[in-house]
Amino acid sequence: MMGRPQGKANQRSQFTLKNIFLNGLLISVLFFLNKLSVPGSALCYGILFLMAMSSIEGGIKAMSLSAIIIVANPYLVDINVVHTLLRFPLIAVAGSRIFWEASRSRGGLFAGPHIKALLAFWGVTLLLAFINQYYFMISFLKLGVFIYGAYAIVLATDMGRFSGSDLTVWFCSLVLFYVAGNLLAYGLGVGYTFRGRFYEVGENLILGYAGMTNHPQVQGPLSAISFVYAFCVYLFTPYRARWVMGLAAPVLLVLCYMSAARTGLFAALIAVGVVVGLAFMMRSGRTRVRMNISTVQIVTIGLFAMVGLIVVEATTGGAITQKVRDFALKAIRSGGGGFSFTSMFESRMPLIEASWRVFLQQPWTGIGFGTSLDPTFVENATLFAAPTEKGFLPTAVLEEVGIFGALSFVVFLIAFFVHYWKIRNIIALGMMACLLLLNLGEMMFFSMGGMGLYSWSLIGAGIALGDRVVERS
Repeated sequence: MMGRPQGKANQRSQFTLKNIFLNGLLISVLFFLNKLSVPGSALCYGILFLMAMSSIEGGIKAMSLSAIIIVANPYLVDINVVHTLLRFPLIAVAGSRIFWEASRSRGGLFAGPHIKALLAFWGVTLLLAFINQYYFMISFLKLGVFIYGAYAIVLATDMGRFSGSDLTVWFCSLVLFYVAGNLLAYGLGVGYTFRGRFYEVGENLILGYAGMTNHPQVQGPLSAISFVYAFCVYLFTPYRARWVMGLAAPVLLVLCYMSAARTGLFAALIAVGVVVGLAFMMRSGRTRVRMNISTVQIVTIGLFAMVGLIVVEATTGGAITQKVRDFALKAIRSGGGGFSFTSMFESRMPLIEASWRVFLQQPWTGIGFGTSLDPTFVENATLFAAPTEKGFLPTAVLEEVGIFGALSFVVFLIAFFVHYWKIRNIIALGMMACLLLLNLGEMMFFSMGGMGLYSWSLIGAGIALGDRVVERS
C-alpha cells in the first residue's frame, strides 16, 4: 500500500501547538472585543470584514467566528446593534469573495451534483413561496440567506481541498476556544443563565448548562457537532499535536450532557458511530481511510470501558442507570419524574403536531419557507426579525415547503451523501449526519444566524479535512 504523495496542503500544514495557540489568541481577542460594547463590536466586525475580503479561507474563518459571537453568553460579550446590522452583510461579503474565486477556478460555480441540487432546492422553494404569497418577502430573505451561506461554505471548502488551503488549525483552535470559554463561564459562575438571568443550581435547577452560549439548547448542539469534529481530527489525522483534540472530545461530550440536550448527546454518539462504521468499511481496497487506532485497540478500549461501567454500576447501587434515566427524562432540569416514553418526547410533540396539522391543510406547496401560522409569528414578524420555533426537521419542512419542496430537499441530501461517499470524505458525511440528527430536536438546519452558521462552518471544516485522511493504492 502506498500513501498519496504529499501535496502542497500537507507540506505547508502547520498543525502545531504554537499555531493552534496563535489562532486561539486571535479568536480570543476578536471575541472579547465585543465586551467593549458598540465600539468594540464595530472594531471586531471591521476586522472580520477584512478577513472575509482577503481570501476564501478568510471568509470561512470570519463566518465561523461571527457565529460563535452571535450566540455568546451576554455576561461574556455585549450583543448590540452592531451584530444585528452586520452579521448578514458579513456573510454577503464572504460569499462574494468565494464566488469570485470559484468563477475563476476550473470547477466553476456549479461544480458537483450536490451544488446543483442545492440550487434546485432554492428554485423550487422560491417558486412555492411565490405561489403562496404568504409573507413572501420573509420567505425570500430567509431562503436567500440560507442558500447563499450554505452554498458559499460548501463551495469554498470543496475548492480548498484542491487549492491547498488548510482550515484545520483554525477550526481546531475555534473548538478549543469554545471549550475554554465554557470552562471560563463555569469558573465565573455565569454558565447557568438564560437571557441574562441566573437560575438556581442544584435540586431546583430549571435549565441545563448554557456555558459560554446564551441558552442550553444552543450549548447542546454546538457541543455535539464540535465533539464529532474533534473526534475525527484525533482519530484520522496524521498530525502529532492531534492529542489536544483527543483531550477536548470527552470534555465536549460532558458539556453536551450538562446542557441536558438529549438530542445533542444522541446525535453526537450516533454520528461518531456512523463515521467509525464507514471507516471500517474503507480500511481495505483501492481506497482506504487511515485510522490512528487499530481494530485491536478499539476492541480493547471498548471491553475495558464496559467492564468499568459494570463495576461502577455494581459498587454504586445503580448510579449510572439512574443518571441515564434522569437524562433521558430531563430530570436534570425538572428534578425527577416517572419513566414513560410520552414524557421523553412531550417537549417536542406539540410542535410536531402543530406542523403536521398545517401540512395537512396545504400538503403540496406548504405555507412558505421560514414562516408559521402561529399567532405570535403573525403579530411580530418583520423583514428584520421573524423567528419561528419548530423542533422537528421532517414535519417543519413539510409544513413550510410541502411535498414538492420536501422532495427537492431530499434530492439535495442524497446528492450530498452520494458525492462525498464517492470521494471517500467520511468526515463530511459524519458532520452532515450529526447536523441532521440535531435537527430532530432543534430546528436550525436552515438558520444562518448562529447555531446553524456554526454547524455549517464545521461541515465545511469536515469537507476541507476529509480528503486528507484517504490513502489510495
